[in-house]
Amino acid sequence: MFQGPALQTLVRMLRQPLEEAQGYTLESLRRDALAGLTVAVVAVPQCLAYAIIAGVPPQVGLYTLIVQSAIGSLFCSQRFLSSGPINTQSLLVAAITARVLQSTGVVPGPEASALYLELVVFLSLFKGALQMALAAGGLATLVRYVSAAVILGFTGGAGILIAAGQLAPFLGIDPVAPDSATAPGLAGPLAALVPQLGQMRVHSIGVGLVSLSVAIGMRRLSRLLPGPLVAIGVGAAAVALLGWTADDLPLVGPLAPSLPSLRLPTLPLEHIEALFGGALALAVLGLMEAWAIGKTLAARTGQRISAGQELFAQGLTNATSAFFGCIPGSGSFSRSTLNYRAHAATRYAGVFNALFAAALLLGLAPLAAWIPKASLSAVLFVIAWDLVDWRAMARVIRTSRSDASVCLVTLVATLTIPLAYAVFVGVALNIGLYLRRVSRLQVAEMSLSPDDPGLERFLERPLSDQAVHPPVVFLQLQGDLFFGQADELGDRLANLAAGGVEVVVIRLKRTLSVDSTILATLEHFALALHRAGGRVILCGVLPDVSRRLRAYGILDLIGEDCFFEATPGVFESAQRALARARELTRQDVDPGSWARDPDD
Repeated sequence: MFQGPALQTLVRMLRQPLEEAQGYTLESLRRDALAGLTVAVVAVPQCLAYAIIAGVPPQVGLYTLIVQSAIGSLFCSQRFLSSGPINTQSLLVAAITARVLQSTGVVPGPEASALYLELVVFLSLFKGALQMALAAGGLATLVRYVSAAVILGFTGGAGILIAAGQLAPFLGIDPVAPDSATAPGLAGPLAALVPQLGQMRVHSIGVGLVSLSVAIGMRRLSRLLPGPLVAIGVGAAAVALLGWTADDLPLVGPLAPSLPSLRLPTLPLEHIEALFGGALALAVLGLMEAWAIGKTLAARTGQRISAGQELFAQGLTNATSAFFGCIPGSGSFSRSTLNYRAHAATRYAGVFNALFAAALLLGLAPLAAWIPKASLSAVLFVIAWDLVDWRAMARVIRTSRSDASVCLVTLVATLTIPLAYAVFVGVALNIGLYLRRVSRLQVAEMSLSPDDPGLERFLERPLSDQAVHPPVVFLQLQGDLFFGQADELGDRLANLAAGGVEVVVIRLKRTLSVDSTILATLEHFALALHRAGGRVILCGVLPDVSRRLRAYGILDLIGEDCFFEATPGVFESAQRALARARELTRQDVDPGSWARDPDD
């Protein structure tokens, strides 16, 4: 598995932290420690909230932050990336795991809760293994074929779903255990909430509104301020001072002051197949998010990033963290940006982030008994608002119809169908539209301009579908020619053959590759034209295309005298091809008329 590029990626990953350690200074230590502390005070409340989104105990979110932040920062391709639980991954984890439980008919209860956690932990291992396998297979570059419109639509839908899912704890309503009748998307949480609106608790709503005001107010003052931590602290202080208990409003409850420990992920074999699609969705989405974060930060820092290394590092991080009972995670845009703004010097800032998060867990764990869930919901409302980038959506809609359709369809799919499928709906639509664009045949008819005596005296125009053609037609094909264009190319060439053309000159200077289906189409046309007494001439052929034409037997069919490879001179091979065409037609063709319409 680890051969060639995969082995090089692994060696580069292992070498990075060692190289940075060699030149480490006290100034780097100061900057990294300060950045690690800054990120930790923001990340701890975030990860408590993300654990609740994923449906696991809040402490698991902190375990995931500690383990994944340390491992991910050491081996990722760019030094500011902060790994750990994130909103979209946690939401997708909850959707995948609940759906697997529903499909197996497991009744909610203590046993289901234990199985739920095992499913979530195994998803980390499964996702990590898939990401490393994709990286070893060189498939990380496929991320470039997934547009930002897919991520924009999915994250927007995820933001709406997160906000809808937090309405119940914000209003003080105890969550209802999911069952097989729960609808996917936005309908599920709303259908579960409406019948319980009569159970709203005023204490929860009051604390939630105060926490929301604090989070928004501090955010407006500065994004470097730990707004989420202060908002949750204010809510916890209110609960403690007023003497409220779990009877008054839902509380997080005390956390055990312990660090993650090694454990072996276990899962019954019958669940593995059911988790595959979800693990693949997590792997693809995680790569897209980490890649988008990396590109954004690289534009500011000038650091180069590697999709293959990023995918492999994310896979290693998730797979390793599964042995510490962690949930799937990925790169966090907000924490990574904060890491950069806090002037982190090296990738060791992520290690300090993990150390400070562990210290906060050990020191403040008992205080979590007073944290109201409404305060966490308030923090998640702010995060959800950030995910729905209405301004970017409006720009996409104004700019590109195809990107707008990808974004909106992905958004609607996220809100209406199972979340794991919504990712693939957006990706599939994006790839489909891409294939539609590239399958459009780019063919032009070249004509000589009598007004330009220089070498570059050719004009391009669309190939007409007229019934009668001049004796010599000069075509130019461009782009990568593949099977999706074969039918259109065959129809255009058949029209030429039926229009009485004697010689067709095809310039391939702008054609980088051809597949066997296109070669078969060219062969069929050359045979048809030959039977009618005509000839096909190829010119401007690049070396790789020439090799394929020879291997397929096209040169044996048209003859070496009708084949002209590309030369350094501008249109030099085209001039030679046209001279050969005049010889074959045995007439002096007027340079300004041989490619014109007969009615001109």
